[in-house]
Amino acid sequence: MLAIEFEATPVQHTIRIPDEVRDGVTVRVLLLVEEQNINSNNTDNQRWKNLLGSMPDVGSDQDFTRTLDYGREISWDS
Repeated sequence: MLAIEFEATPVQHTIRIPDEVRDGVTVRVLLLVEEQNINSNNTDNQRWKNLLGSMPDVGSDQDFTRTLDYGREISWDS
């Protein structure tokens, strides 16, 4: 058995293997992932959810509506 060690970053849950591995060859895959990367995503997501949830009500929809009058007259050529 030949062992090849390389580092890769998954893109859309896919890892590209080295070109030396031919098609049709059976491979055994061992994934070593740092726990802090896995757990930090969950805590970051939870932190953002807590932050957004704790935001005060900054106004009603009426406060953010604006009139369609922009202060200029539009005249079309007849």
